[in-house]
Amino acid sequence: MGLDLYVGPLTRYHLDDWLTITQQIGAREGYDVRVLRAHEEEDGETDPDMVQSAVREWQQWLGEALGGPVDWPEDPSQPYWTDKPDWDGFGAVLLLAAYDERPDLCPSPRDKQDSAREFADAPAYQAASAQPERYLSLLSGVEWWLPLAEDPLVFEASRPTGQPTRMASTDRLVAELRLLDERAGVLAGYDPAELRRGLFTDDPTVAEVARFGLAVMLDLAETATKHRQPLLLDY
Repeated sequence: MGLDLYVGPLTRYHLDDWLTITQQIGAREGYDVRVLRAHEEEDGETDPDMVQSAVREWQQWLGEALGGPVDWPEDPSQPYWTDKPDWDGFGAVLLLAAYDERPDLCPSPRDKQDSAREFADAPAYQAASAQPERYLSLLSGVEWWLPLAEDPLVFEASRPTGQPTRMASTDRLVAELRLLDERAGVLAGYDPAELRRGLFTDDPTVAEVARFGLAVMLDLAETATKHRQPLLLDY
């Protein structure tokens, strides 16, 4: 099962009125791409007005719970943005963050590389995620980042569909990704200026895959803050 990132109104997301990058390519090439998600919503409303109203009510509830305004634009006709770091790119970014938190557990060049896709099994990730300092949202299992006026650190709340999810602010995500970008040269042995080139060798290292994943995530996180829209993991 793949991993995509979605930036845009929750109303549009819950209406399933968006296409992943793979679906967009399929549409251009003339073939249909079926996306199967781990958390398919059952009996969801399909009327845009009703879904938008439900999301608005959820925003009000969340604002009351957090003690601050939660009021980003929620028009289903607003644009959305998406890209696909997949689990390899996303996992490599988390590993890079974990290595920065726990350099003592970073594999040496002669050690077997951790698997980016199975990042949760890596000793550095397990240790860093237990008590993250620099990368709180990246290493705490956050799946939704929201454009909040105040930074509530990391919190758990129900989605509009009722599913408990760890959340944080988009500003926090951007700050963490920019810090990781700045430190990438030391951590991964490449020039940060090359970050967005996204070039792989035939047998890419975790650092090379992280360069790609970080470019995708930082671009969408900055887009989310610029347009005051949520950023979600979709799988």
